[in-house]
Amino acid sequence: MDASRFISSGLIEAYVSGLATSNEVQELERGMKQYPEVAAAVDDCQLDMEQYVTLQSKTPPSDLKQRIFHIIVNEEAAREAGTFSEEQVTDEFPETKTYVSSAWRWIAAAAIILLLGSLWMNYVFFGQVNDYKGRYEALTVTQNTLASESNLYKARIEQMEQSFDLMKNPSMKAVKMPGTKPFPTALATVYWNQQSKEVFVMVNNLPEPAADKQYQLWAIVDGKPVDMGVFEMSNPHELLQKMKSIDNAEMFAITLEKKGGSPVPTLDQMYVAGKAS
Repeated sequence: MDASRFISSGLIEAYVSGLATSNEVQELERGMKQYPEVAAAVDDCQLDMEQYVTLQSKTPPSDLKQRIFHIIVNEEAAREAGTFSEEQVTDEFPETKTYVSSAWRWIAAAAIILLLGSLWMNYVFFGQVNDYKGRYEALTVTQNTLASESNLYKARIEQMEQSFDLMKNPSMKAVKMPGTKPFPTALATVYWNQQSKEVFVMVNNLPEPAADKQYQLWAIVDGKPVDMGVFEMSNPHELLQKMKSIDNAEMFAITLEKKGGSPVPTLDQMYVAGKAS
């Protein structure tokens, strides 16, 4: 048996507590001579045992010495009178037995088990706390996302309602602008308020322009194009986009220009056009 087997086998504890058999005592003593670490382990165990016994010891009563002398005198007198019995000794001074064993090992084992149990409970508890925290944070993110989407949808609905109100205004004139010959599928509509002179454009079907391009609305007045401003295609939920106001116009048209607009329309890039009359 090597040194580690001696130390982990429990033989040392049995030896120190007096519970080892004669064969075990001989085997351990040989191991103590052969392995210094075994001898050191025995010394440590004895020291631990002494400390445990000291902790568990009790101070004898102050009248113990007097009681012992009293028992001896009574026992001698009883022996001479022929009336001595073992029960008298037991009744007079009950025997107290103190069992000193490897109890400290069980205490240490129990402490270790409690420690491991505590660590496990902490692990489980904090794991649950982190799990609940993660779920709470996920729910919070979801709630915030839903709230943001709800606000977005609400804003879109309000925009659409405003657009419908404008389109239903009796003073509003709708000017349809179908696609030109190069762009037959294109379509847009101008809403022109005859009283306030406000102009709005609605994109029905126009292809998404390149990043450096932008659509521009034109009004034809006395045969000449008048810039009505550029507009974006990035918000399909915005039905009507407000353009520049105008008093009178013969027709409206949309061309594709460089981003920011052009002072004159590019005629070969005219996508839609429609008469205002």
